[in-house]
Amino acid sequence: MEDIRSALKELGARNGLEIELGENGACTLELDDGRLVLLQERADLNEIDFVATLGPVPEDARAEVFAELLAANFYWRETFGATLSWNADIGEVVLIYPLPLADATPESVETIFTRFADLQSAWAERLVNAIAAAQDCESDEDDDERDGADVHGECNLFEFRV
Repeated sequence: MEDIRSALKELGARNGLEIELGENGACTLELDDGRLVLLQERADLNEIDFVATLGPVPEDARAEVFAELLAANFYWRETFGATLSWNADIGEVVLIYPLPLADATPESVETIFTRFADLQSAWAERLVNAIAAAQDCESDEDDDERDGADVHGECNLFEFRV
C-alpha cells in the first residue's frame, strides 16, 4: 500500500501538487474546470479506484438513460475499462475505474488519471444529452399518443461514441 502513496507523491511533485491519501485512504483532486476526481484506496481489493460523479438523472428519464448506460457497460465497450453505475444514496451516475495496486506507478497513475478525466468529461456530456433526448422522446411519444399515432419506435439516446 505504501507503493501507491509513493507513486501519488512522486506524481504530485512532478506536477507541482501535493497528492496524498488521507488516513481514510482517499483524496479528492479538483480539475481545472472544477470537476472532482476521488482517489480511493481499496486495500481489501488491492486496488485504487478513480471515482467521479457525472450527475443526476430525472426520474422520468431513468429507464431510457439507464438502459443506455447498461449497454455501454457491457464488456466495457464504451467505458474503456471503467464502470458506470447509479449511486442511489446520492442520486447520481458515477464513473469508477479500478487500478490494481501492483500496476500503480507514477506513470500509470498519470496516464489513467488523464484518460479518466477525459472519460469523465465525455460521459458527463453524454449524460446531459441522453437525458435531454429521453425527455424529448417521451414528449414526442406523448404528443403522438394524443394525436392517435401508433408508437412503437425507440429513441437512440447516445448519438456519438467516445
